[in-house]
Amino acid sequence: MAAHVRKGGTLEKTEGRQCLCDGLLAAVGLGRGRPRGVVEPPVVTLGQDLGSLRHIAPDGGEYSVEAGVRRLSAGLVEEASASV
Repeated sequence: MAAHVRKGGTLEKTEGRQCLCDGLLAAVGLGRGRPRGVVEPPVVTLGQDLGSLRHIAPDGGEYSVEAGVRRLSAGLVEEASASV
């Protein structure tokens, strides 16, 4: 948050927000540790597939990773594992 303030932002505008870069790194197991043992929470995105949002969150509200994965995997058929 210090970098945000240093660049002209206000501390109040950081409340409840996190760094996108840190969140994406946390999603692949490279999250940074924070003071008092807090671990950066992961951020998962749908990339550029914004058209899916109207199906996942038709009211424009929040949506879960589970809803995103369910939408992205709709219609996929799971192949049976080959026996060795």
